[in-house]
Amino acid sequence: MKIFRRIVIWALISLVVQFAGLFYINNYFLSSNTKLETKKVLKSEPKKSNVVIKIPQDANNIKVSFDGKYASYYAQNVLTVIDTETGYEKRIEFKSGVDLSFYKWLKDRNRILIAEKQSSDSDYSFNMEYYDVDKDIKENIKKIDGFNSKTQISDIQESPLTNVIYIKMVSTGKGTNIYRVNIMSEVQKVQTQSYMIGDIGILSLKDALIYEDSLYNRIYVSGQDKSLNIPGVENPTWVGVDEEDRIYLGDLKNGKITKLYYGNVDGQTNKYSVVDLREEVDKKDVYVSNNGDIYVNDNLQGIVRNVINGKQYKYYGKFVQMYEGGIVSIDNEKLEKVLIQ
Repeated sequence: MKIFRRIVIWALISLVVQFAGLFYINNYFLSSNTKLETKKVLKSEPKKSNVVIKIPQDANNIKVSFDGKYASYYAQNVLTVIDTETGYEKRIEFKSGVDLSFYKWLKDRNRILIAEKQSSDSDYSFNMEYYDVDKDIKENIKKIDGFNSKTQISDIQESPLTNVIYIKMVSTGKGTNIYRVNIMSEVQKVQTQSYMIGDIGILSLKDALIYEDSLYNRIYVSGQDKSLNIPGVENPTWVGVDEEDRIYLGDLKNGKITKLYYGNVDGQTNKYSVVDLREEVDKKDVYVSNNGDIYVNDNLQGIVRNVINGKQYKYYGKFVQMYEGGIVSIDNEKLEKVLIQ
């Protein structure tokens, strides 16, 4: 009987404790009448310091990513990438016997397309790679064999939407060759209408290459036998393309252009629109943005002018490059950026 009584008493105590706990939770802890005093905690963002980006005097091939976040240069067989917001550097070193033949930033992401040249027992080859800056990952694309020591890559054009790249290779005495690499890393030599090819460009929405015939001063589109013929334009030269696949051509006279002609490659060239630059300009000083704005750089005055709306932007030092939203220059070995609005 004593054992039974103890069990009953402990059971009752347990029930009392449970009911008391439930009563507290129901009437106090979860009660809508309970007054709670709260404090709002704000997370303070670290203040950004004015980071100074130094570019050494021996730096070559200084370039900037599409959004201006990263800058890069090549020196002493090392490709250096700098975060322009923090100053943090990443170094891409090349093995002995491997040279950097060409590199460029992609048009829409923080990736670098790298072409490495190396020799074997019988010939030279080019190894095409991607370097993802944000992920710090290097990916192999394709190795192309069968070249001589004098062959170099002079340009690469890529289309992120069609996942196709075109590689322009120049070799002394052997003219110019263009190679196409698709998303499956398949390589194909492009049949062109020219032995000596000048500047090249690529459309964004359609897989098509535009190239200059340096011997006969013509503009061709891959897959088309006839050149683009714009009435009144005797010496057409490639300038650029916008995100709507409108191509921009100039009429080169004495090394200068004064007007731009633009339209679609499938459209009638006699209906191309015309933009007057209002001065004689070197072709290399004309830039076409993705949205179709046209800019002219005046190196002597350090001014970039928007031909469409007339706005001018002052920069200091040596002009380097335009990116989507700004201008980059080097002033006293320091990288400077000017925003475009």
